[in-house]
Amino acid sequence: MSSADLAPAGSEAEPVLHFGHWSAVRRCALALYFVGLVVWSYNYGIPVQRELVILWVCGALACACIGRHPREMLWLVIDWAPMVIVLAAYDVTRGVADKLGIGTHFHPMIDFDKAFFFGQTPTEWLQHHLYDPTRLTGWNVFFTLVYTSYFITPFALAGWLWARDRPAYLRFIKRLVTLAIAGLVTYILFPAAPPWLAGQEGLLHDVHRTTSEGWKIIGVGTSVLFNEGQESVNLVAAVPSLHAGLTMLVAINLRPLIPWRRVRPLVFLYPAAMALTLMATGEHYFFDILLGWTYAAVTMSAWSWWERRRAVAKSLETA
Repeated sequence: MSSADLAPAGSEAEPVLHFGHWSAVRRCALALYFVGLVVWSYNYGIPVQRELVILWVCGALACACIGRHPREMLWLVIDWAPMVIVLAAYDVTRGVADKLGIGTHFHPMIDFDKAFFFGQTPTEWLQHHLYDPTRLTGWNVFFTLVYTSYFITPFALAGWLWARDRPAYLRFIKRLVTLAIAGLVTYILFPAAPPWLAGQEGLLHDVHRTTSEGWKIIGVGTSVLFNEGQESVNLVAAVPSLHAGLTMLVAINLRPLIPWRRVRPLVFLYPAAMALTLMATGEHYFFDILLGWTYAAVTMSAWSWWERRRAVAKSLETA
């Protein structure tokens, strides 16, 4: 199947008109759409805000639905709306904990990391060895790109799954939304400061937030969008790390789709790189990352158990 023919696989929707030219129309629409994306990115920077990323992905999927049954466009709206709503709620939680009178936690994560890493947090060690405020290095670019990929990769995978296999998309999105809700509830009940904020309070030695440093080399436009996005979210939504949880969720779901068995374990290099990035840039403690991975594993296991149970129940009903 070519990219121009993307549509929810497994659906029984047929094109509105049975003319061969629809495939060419879709190819042209997608080509023009991606040219528009490149031009937009050149002028305003690579889209890194979740709303923009989802909008661009859904726009591409809408182009791929041209000439197909109108209900596919309706599916596009229905299938993506829950994720948009939950992630919007995630951003709105900024300040909710304060209204509930819950104080921000600083010490449990520090104590855990110091106990696990022989008296020093990984962030302090990594920034001491890899971060130089007087000059930019390849590490800055690497960390910025890896960190930013979190805002794009889950939604790009979701879009690819929606076009390739709608049931697989629905399974993935259930897990993604469940993980986001679990994180959201935890952020409200347990507001926690990230390492860079603890550094500002003097609880960690010489720790800074460095996730945007690489944009000084890569591009200013994206840096502006990136910084605006960071300033608009809940600054004490650190436990668990959804960056760690979602990248692990992406790796787990992507693994069985790789045809070469020996290559499949390499997908876990992505969450590993994200973990290194989060600690090195002052965004998260190892405690946050470990909890994010745990949330992802529990989410996957719970949904897999439920789906197996439903499948058995349906088979018994039809027997």
